[in-house]
Amino acid sequence: MRRTVAVVACLVAILGLLAPAAFAQAPAPKVTIVGLFDSVTSGGKNIYDGNFHQTNDKEWYARTRFRPDFTFEVGRTKAVLGLEMDLTYGQTGVNDGGFPGNNTGAACGKAGSSGCLDINTDVAGIIEIKWIYTEFDLTGKDSLLPFIPVSTVARLGGQPFGTVANYKVVYANGDFGGAYTRTTFAPNLKMDFAYVQVEDQLADSNLFARNNPAKRGKDYAIIVSPELTPFKGLDIKPMYSYFFADGTTSGSSRRAVANLQGAVAPDSETRHTLGLDARWRSGPFSLDPTIMVQWGEVKQVAGDRDADIRAWIVDIQGGFQLGPLLLEARGVWTPGNNADDDLRSTNRRYFTPLDLDTGYWAGWSNIQALGVDYFNGGGGTLAGMSTLIGYDRYGRRGFAVRATYSLTPELAVYGIVSPTWTDKKVDTNTTSGAAGRGAPSAATSDGDSRFIGTEADLGVTWRFAPNTTFDVVGAWLFAGHALDAAAVSGGPALRSHDGYTIAARLRLAF
Repeated sequence: MRRTVAVVACLVAILGLLAPAAFAQAPAPKVTIVGLFDSVTSGGKNIYDGNFHQTNDKEWYARTRFRPDFTFEVGRTKAVLGLEMDLTYGQTGVNDGGFPGNNTGAACGKAGSSGCLDINTDVAGIIEIKWIYTEFDLTGKDSLLPFIPVSTVARLGGQPFGTVANYKVVYANGDFGGAYTRTTFAPNLKMDFAYVQVEDQLADSNLFARNNPAKRGKDYAIIVSPELTPFKGLDIKPMYSYFFADGTTSGSSRRAVANLQGAVAPDSETRHTLGLDARWRSGPFSLDPTIMVQWGEVKQVAGDRDADIRAWIVDIQGGFQLGPLLLEARGVWTPGNNADDDLRSTNRRYFTPLDLDTGYWAGWSNIQALGVDYFNGGGGTLAGMSTLIGYDRYGRRGFAVRATYSLTPELAVYGIVSPTWTDKKVDTNTTSGAAGRGAPSAATSDGDSRFIGTEADLGVTWRFAPNTTFDVVGAWLFAGHALDAAAVSGGPALRSHDGYTIAARLRLAF
């Protein structure tokens, strides 16, 4: 009996010692909210519908955006819910948007808006979910796989690309559904990996015909990207990405291009992208070079034609700070196809990103790309330049110079000049519009002009209160002959005219 009591007493003592570690109180849950409120107004002319020879497209409108991110944390594990609401002032379409009359925002009339604040302002169902993911420790101490010694943080769900593929917006930007991991081997050596589910095919869709739009196919991408910091100020990011598409696919990942010789009806596509992105900071100097090459194969539905992918892009940005004056420049060159190339079987020379979410060249333009009013930049035929970099099949060459002078730490003025060309000549005897350029006008057409135009911007940024910024900008596009277009495909090209915009934005960040 005494022996039994002694054993029990020892067990109680041992459990008493282990209890603090084994049954330690869980960290207190924490919820934080960050985001922004934007109030935007802008007007312009001849930049919206892509027909630069028709000058009757003009508008002046206003809207509000609310973009909150909720982070729920318990220890090192967190969940993030990012929401977005965009509402224009006044009804601009056939209804005020919202549910059930509208699922995409288009019914309200302004692309990008979730709804319209019309009389009485009652708009339902306008909340967009941007991010919804869980972040947790996958490997390392106190992780899902603690027997793997290196530290890996994982995300599952709808999430931002961030810098998984690039520092500048060149290949992957915006948001995706899938999985992401970042492994830290050393403070100066990390590895990013992402599995991107572009589209997926459920079991019941297997019953559909091959060309049925409901048969989406299992389209996905893989991104592998180490990140090295050899010394302070220099970050190097090599990247490899594999993309596979089957059947109908999002136009953000596969460019839709008209073709004179016959409709381009891609069946499946395999695409490899190998790149190197870097950023260097040294005193007043900065340099951000990006180079990527792309290869792969596109099979047509008919099965008797295949096209190889042979593309590349070079994008270099640099800057120099001289007291209150910041001087910057950026250049891009990516090849394209000739007007009379049969894209069903000719090598595709134009570079195709995975997803840029209309973010390419943002901040370097307000007409050719997104700027202060990020709904209107890159309108009409120029939309492909902010989404897919090149101008239709014709590729892109161009540069921009930007000068920013800080009158005070809170008040700055800036100017931008950005001339742009295509790599191959545009056949201007075709139609143009929001859907892009039409098919070449003749099988022997080798194009007419490369010059898209020169944009000039002048803006002011005033941080007049904590976390509160006022921006105003004016931009003018001196249209080039590559924007000339015919009223009817094959007809005479009509001269393009200049376009302009003025935009203002009040932003509260919290």
